[in-house]
Amino acid sequence: MADTPNDSKNTFLQETLNDHRALLDQIDQHAGVVLNEETDPLRRSQLLRLFAEEIQCPINEKTANTLLVKAEGKVNGVCSPRLHGQKMDTTPTPWAWEGVLMSGTFNLLVAPPKVGKSALMVGMISAWWHGEKKYLGQTLHGACPKVFIIGTDQPENDWHNLFKREGLVTSDGNLGGPVEMLWHTASPLHLTDEGIEHLEAIAAANPNSLFLLDSYHACCSPLGLEEAASSFDGPARKLAQALAPHKTTLAMIHHTNKSVSGGNATNASRGSNALPAAASLTILMNWFKQPLEGQTQTDQRVVLKTQGRAKGTTLLIELKDDGWVHHGDGESVLHAEAMQEVSDGLQGRQADAYDHILERWVAGSFPVTSNELSAVLSIDRNKVNRCLRALQKKGLICESGQSEPSLEGGRPSIMYVPVIGPTESGGLTPQTSLSSTRVHEEIGKTPLIPLERVSGGGRLNTPAPGTPVERCIKGNWSNGWVVVDASSLHAVKVAQLGNPMLRISNLRWEQDIRPCAGSPFSAEKTNPTDSYDF
Repeated sequence: MADTPNDSKNTFLQETLNDHRALLDQIDQHAGVVLNEETDPLRRSQLLRLFAEEIQCPINEKTANTLLVKAEGKVNGVCSPRLHGQKMDTTPTPWAWEGVLMSGTFNLLVAPPKVGKSALMVGMISAWWHGEKKYLGQTLHGACPKVFIIGTDQPENDWHNLFKREGLVTSDGNLGGPVEMLWHTASPLHLTDEGIEHLEAIAAANPNSLFLLDSYHACCSPLGLEEAASSFDGPARKLAQALAPHKTTLAMIHHTNKSVSGGNATNASRGSNALPAAASLTILMNWFKQPLEGQTQTDQRVVLKTQGRAKGTTLLIELKDDGWVHHGDGESVLHAEAMQEVSDGLQGRQADAYDHILERWVAGSFPVTSNELSAVLSIDRNKVNRCLRALQKKGLICESGQSEPSLEGGRPSIMYVPVIGPTESGGLTPQTSLSSTRVHEEIGKTPLIPLERVSGGGRLNTPAPGTPVERCIKGNWSNGWVVVDASSLHAVKVAQLGNPMLRISNLRWEQDIRPCAGSPFSAEKTNPTDSYDF
């Protein structure tokens, strides 16, 4: 039985695809295309696809891609691997912008629209070009290289505004600074095979240069790629491979998905995760505080976080009229913000206990014991201990030593203080200062110096409750006491630190008690026969 035309075509294609060179010969005969050993592999792949379409091969996209990859492999051959016992390249990847932009490799910057991605990169380039040693607190390494901007996502006048603010245009409005070439919306460059080949030629003529691509979606839009498909990273990988031999630093801008609210750049990246996976370093920019649905963005601070094959960095920055400003280490700010959210969510007994611990710390950096909390909250010790353990797990308080045994004996009690954040070693640091909390709308002057002379007279202000004091016992001054009531300086009431139920009344200021000259802790035992009231 004779083959139908379609059957003969399919048989012909299947046979020729088994031998790449035979297929090239068929292309030469049927399409009139002359190929030789120097023909670009990507060009060969294009011709193979055109030839498959010419003979109307009914194969799907996946099969066609597989066959083309095999054909490219036959053209390129197999690279020589590093063999056992051979020395490997141990050169560390250098930084262009310390902690934010790696040199000579592929960096992906992911952020929501209008958060300042392009402005950040142009600001960094300007600082680098003008000889600044640091930008937003991070070191700039070496001299600024030549810069090529594939800015297909923005019109030329928008780029001009950015360049003018950062001093990268001449007085006549001409393109200046390190920027050698600029593509824009009206004069675009896309990541087609021809576009990538053109950029590779530029990189070859300008080694160690910086390429800024803004944005990936705009440069790939004519290719018809599905963002959710695993092949979405194809042009980015081809471009990175083309630029890599020339030690080119590639900074590529991409948009986040709509649901991003922090996290990392891999999860925030719009479309498939294949694109951030292709980059050596991913940088995520996002608003520090997201506005509620339908509200305007009022807090203009931005958190920048990096993730990838190098150390991570977190910065808190803000774009002003004259450029970006640095608000310090973003990690500590984020931690403090998270702690504030946790404390705001406390309820019941935990909220009361945490509020009391904050009050005592604001009053004079006093730690709080479980005995004190038990007395203040009128609950038994077991419930207090459970409450304190819960606050510790939430990272709001930490232990700070033990109190001295009371006058009546008993075991020492653990003391607790508020926490502000982690130290470099991973531990926790006690509070040294507090911003307003939900129970303290305003914090006044801490009474570390309880008495002050009033201007124009000899009257003394009274010490505030919670002021640490020393008490004179048989001629010896003993610390470990705090003021309870000083409405009358001739009848001051004090309580023992760590044991608020032990109180002594009718003490005279500067005669029986005085301001604490040193640490308020380590109180000496007093005579049990001393008078006190409960």
